[in-house]
Amino acid sequence: NKSNIEKEDLDEAMDRVIGGPAKRSRVYTPKEKRLVAYHEAGHAIVGMVLDSADKVQKVTIIPRGDAGGYNLMIPEEEKYFQTRTDLIDKICGLLGGRAAEQIFFNEVSTGAHNDFARVTAIARAMVTEYGMSDVVGPMQAPFHDPYGGRQLSSIGNYSEEMLKEIDIEVRKIINECYAKVLHIIETHREQLELIAQTLIKVETIDRKEIVALYQFGKMPKELDEREADQLDKVVNKKYYEEEARKAKEEAEKKAQEEAKNEEDKVEKVEKKDLKDDKSEDKPSEEE
Repeated sequence: NKSNIEKEDLDEAMDRVIGGPAKRSRVYTPKEKRLVAYHEAGHAIVGMVLDSADKVQKVTIIPRGDAGGYNLMIPEEEKYFQTRTDLIDKICGLLGGRAAEQIFFNEVSTGAHNDFARVTAIARAMVTEYGMSDVVGPMQAPFHDPYGGRQLSSIGNYSEEMLKEIDIEVRKIINECYAKVLHIIETHREQLELIAQTLIKVETIDRKEIVALYQFGKMPKELDEREADQLDKVVNKKYYEEEARKAKEEAEKKAQEEAKNEEDKVEKVEKKDLKDDKSEDKPSEEE
């Protein structure tokens, strides 16, 4: 038993809650292991390329729960509202695994079934709830997938034509995103291959290692000082942006204070000059 809780223990606890317990006793065939590695690397690549896509914080090909692999994908920053671009990029990120399978193996597996459920839910919400379809327009036709217990019904409210248009628009959004993702994967084949091969060797990599492999083609421990500094600024981008914002605010505040001090000095000089002028104008008692 350990006397102290370490970072690895916290990581394992989080992974267990999200993905279930690790099944290290489960043995992959070499083909399965390669397929899972490329699938997860596909998600990582799309997250690196698209600004609004969820960023992969951690990737593992160690089976957890019912999944053959697991990746932790979260937005780069919290948002109260999401734009159409945000949702499109989110869909693209979820489709990265299937696109990688198709391109590198000319074959597809059942590994993307959960990705598809999420993709379909997002695309349908864009059309039926958020008014993000030019064809359907800015209206709501609430739909919830079977997991939520409610489904869209044409009875009384929606015509068969409207239901057909919704299905067409949902399919159009997903297909356009998939075409975009296929292009991204093709364009970044070498980087994806490097991430996938690294996963096959070490089984788990985090965001810092993903960024290092994507930008420099090597793991963080192999970087020189200049590269390590660049990596730190990418991985901790929000921290440096916040520090820059604080420094800018501090500089503006200082400039305002200096301007105010200068104004006060000028005002004091003007008051003194005015007082001196009045003293000179005042007649003496002798006169």
